[in-house]
Amino acid sequence: MAVALLREYSEGLEHGGEFMLAAQLAQEIGAPQLSISIAGLADSRGTPLDPLNFPHDALPQEARLATDRAAVFAIARQESMFQIDAVSSVGARGLMQLMPGTAKEVASEVGVAYSPDRLVSDPEYNALLGSTYLGKQLNRYDGSLVLAAAAYNAGPGNANKWIKAHGDPRDGKVDPVVWVELIPFQETRTYVKRVLGNYLVYRERLGDGSVTLKQALRTIDE
Repeated sequence: MAVALLREYSEGLEHGGEFMLAAQLAQEIGAPQLSISIAGLADSRGTPLDPLNFPHDALPQEARLATDRAAVFAIARQESMFQIDAVSSVGARGLMQLMPGTAKEVASEVGVAYSPDRLVSDPEYNALLGSTYLGKQLNRYDGSLVLAAAAYNAGPGNANKWIKAHGDPRDGKVDPVVWVELIPFQETRTYVKRVLGNYLVYRERLGDGSVTLKQALRTIDE
């Protein structure tokens, strides 16, 4: 009820201070998705709230991240907006929206017990498994965030199919921007674009050094 009321209230806001208070309140009541949505609404109305739109403390500091931090934040923001207990209509769970089968496989690889309940209650656990799976995709595709994000969203099988159909953005023969536009799934096409945008912001927010879009479209440093 509180989340619904706050969402409705935020639609009528106009001033930066009001948006800030509403977004902070959403965080305090455990609704990070709503907090980011309010910050995004503020941005669309000319009041950027980047610290709340792209929170740098949304993952536990103690979390063991198995790959590039900015990439993990970029994926988690797009997957769940950092909602710990998020469950999708197809069953993906937690911060990084892991499918149970994938999570079970990765848990075995890293030597931890698989627990479906922990996927939606323990952000450190979810971040460990999710970042490990993301790291596997980055390794698979030689550091290409474009391909890794496509694989994370639609599966490596589809990403490989699109490479075969449209060329490989890693070899310089096809522009990564063109390759993204050729992704036949609209959801994945939008997903990859947003992950790239998130990544650029989080490189700055986390103090990992700025990169250009051109650099991010090629490969990222792990």
